[in-house]
Amino acid sequence: MKLTLWNRIIATLFLALFLTSLFYLTSVIVRIPSIGAVLIKESGDRYMVKSIEPAGQAELKGIQIGDQILEVNGKPVREFRNVKKYNSIEYADHVLILHKDNVQQKIAFPKGWAGDHSLWELLIQLYIPGISLVIFCAFSGFLYVKRRNDKAAIMLILFFISIGISYYSSAASYRSDPVGITIIYLVLPAIPLLFMSFMNSYLQRFDVHFIGKGLLRTLFGVVGIVGAASLLYIWTNLFSIEVYSYIEMAFSGIVLLGNLVCVLMLVRKFFKHRHTKLHSLFTITLISHLVAFTPFAALNLLPQIIGQSQILPAAFTALFLFILPIVYFYLSTSNQLFDIDFILTRFKYYTALALVPSIIVSALVAFVMLGEKGPSWSAWFGVFFVIYIGMTLFLYAKEQIDQRFRPKLFKAMYSYQDSLDRFSRKVARVMKQTDLEAVLKQEISELLPVKRITFLLVEQSENTVYPMGEHPEELITAEFLLGTVNSLQVGELIELPYGLGLVIGRQRSRYHILWIGMKTNHTRFNSDEIRWLKTMSNYASIVFENLYLIEGLIEDLESEVRKEHSTSPWVLRLLFCLSENERRKLAADLHDSALQDQLLWYRKLEAIMMDYPISDKLGHELEDIKEGLLDVIHQIRETCNELRPPLLKEMGVVEAVESIIEHTQMRVNFAVDFRAKSFNRPLNEEQITAIYRIVQELLRNADKHSHAKLVILELELRKGTIYFRYQDDGVGMDVNQMIVSFEHMGLSGIKERVTGLEGDISFYSERGNGLEVVILLPEIMTTGRSERGISRDSYLIS
Repeated sequence: MKLTLWNRIIATLFLALFLTSLFYLTSVIVRIPSIGAVLIKESGDRYMVKSIEPAGQAELKGIQIGDQILEVNGKPVREFRNVKKYNSIEYADHVLILHKDNVQQKIAFPKGWAGDHSLWELLIQLYIPGISLVIFCAFSGFLYVKRRNDKAAIMLILFFISIGISYYSSAASYRSDPVGITIIYLVLPAIPLLFMSFMNSYLQRFDVHFIGKGLLRTLFGVVGIVGAASLLYIWTNLFSIEVYSYIEMAFSGIVLLGNLVCVLMLVRKFFKHRHTKLHSLFTITLISHLVAFTPFAALNLLPQIIGQSQILPAAFTALFLFILPIVYFYLSTSNQLFDIDFILTRFKYYTALALVPSIIVSALVAFVMLGEKGPSWSAWFGVFFVIYIGMTLFLYAKEQIDQRFRPKLFKAMYSYQDSLDRFSRKVARVMKQTDLEAVLKQEISELLPVKRITFLLVEQSENTVYPMGEHPEELITAEFLLGTVNSLQVGELIELPYGLGLVIGRQRSRYHILWIGMKTNHTRFNSDEIRWLKTMSNYASIVFENLYLIEGLIEDLESEVRKEHSTSPWVLRLLFCLSENERRKLAADLHDSALQDQLLWYRKLEAIMMDYPISDKLGHELEDIKEGLLDVIHQIRETCNELRPPLLKEMGVVEAVESIIEHTQMRVNFAVDFRAKSFNRPLNEEQITAIYRIVQELLRNADKHSHAKLVILELELRKGTIYFRYQDDGVGMDVNQMIVSFEHMGLSGIKERVTGLEGDISFYSERGNGLEVVILLPEIMTTGRSERGISRDSYLIS
């Protein structure tokens, strides 16, 4: 969107007015020294000094609170313009003072570019506000270049410029300059309203409304009314000085009200969106707004409303406004927000840490530097505030400096971190307890100069420690460990009479402890070494516990497999899952390697037979080879399908059984009658695979042994139970001798699959009357637990 001619003219006029104002304000600040004396009119037209601004000319030249101003520029006080309007003697060339000791003194305030300015005055009234204005303008210019078509960016630019020009013109307003006062009274109340306008535009991208347009217009209207009244008072003589106090209170009130509305809206949005993706956004804006405006509102505006003097100079409290351009510029240009919750946590820690030292240091500074009469409470609070903020920021800076420079300056300290990284990589490959002990011993011996590194076993039930010799150190250490065995915790670091102990593991009543002897250089273990050893102990204890669980699993498996006729269902399920996984891998390997190679050779042979002239005899031989290759390819494909039927899970149990029946009937001499009812809920892959394998084995058995003419299969879901029935009209067998035939007929594998799925299987047969098999499987399987309390299902491999 290009700027129209009128927009260009308005922008040019605004820029010209802005630059002219800057030039004028700068000339006022440099040419006119700040006197800083506020008067109060008493009976008999006596004008007394009510308050003195610190570092002003009045303070530097000996004017004190309670002195009487007799003349200004050689004329009665009441005739001086700034006295009539603001009870101020700013812009005065010279004054006649009657001190409290009845001594008269004439004091001059020289003007000009080489005026009588103190360094502190120039610092807080010219240099810092000037630098602030440059920073605000730089942020505004960058935003305009990058986001000139974004309404939110334009509102943010106005927000920045308003803050900068208000801060810069505050020095001129102290001097009762009409232009400086005009800018303050017109622009400063509009700053919170510009902020709320910015938030309305910015939050549109998140479909969030910050403040109602009606309320915002009302606030702008109130600001306009106060501004109009201020302009009439500043540039005309329509009102007396008594009206000024009301205008001043109204001005402070509307500024405070605007900021209060901002904070209330931010708090409201914060609580409304504290559990949404906008949580960090509103936390950042709320904290930044509070930090930026609270010092000015609490230390300058609030005392002015209740008729008290300002606690700190506004030029100082306005420094906190530096936070705003940084935060809102970041919000407008960044795609990711920093972790405000982490920063707030650190802030609480550092503010608590800095509180007591700040109170002590500020008390000493205030009493030593502010004279024998003792500091006022406002001066003491100002000193404390500066020191407290400084200490908090110093702690923040120290953390950042530590993170950046500490690894470079103190490399020995960070060798512990390298050791932890190296140790964690090594233990990832550890498979046995002895391997863990070797890795741990090697890592400690490389970093610590110690006399011994010994692994001890503390047997609580037998009240013994081994291996232990007869050396006094060993005997004392063993006695100490036996005395504290009831309080040992896995992963902790304990202090032994001769060194340190790492409790790296526990097996029932047995503790595994690494004894690290005294250092060879006869020094104590420092805090970094102890912290490193504690971390190593935690790492080692976790690995040890996992190794113990694995060993326990292997023991459970071995004990279950050794049982001849009562193997647990979870073991059978595990074994069949492992078997299916191996089948899947083997089928994939055959398909991707052997089958592809056969296809490649088949195509090459076919190309040779077509491209080259060959004799009839050789052609017949090559045709036989070609047919042989086709048979091999077909057999590999059949083997792959046998090992892992494709799309088994996707087909469902009924479709899977239908596919194997269709495939089987192409090579057998009996008919299959499949009677199935559709399932309301799909079975899991393990159940589908089991039923598929059972049907596969029963049909293979019918083909090899039963000599059946008809096989009937039934499959349905009955009230949470999967019902499957097989029946053939084959030769049958004697049920009493069926167990002997289980192995060579494949029926034992079927029985184990059913047992693994926590089902029941029944066989019915007589010689000459065929075979009937009835299988009942639970739709939802329960899983037992081992002696160690570990879920059996956790052992299964899907």
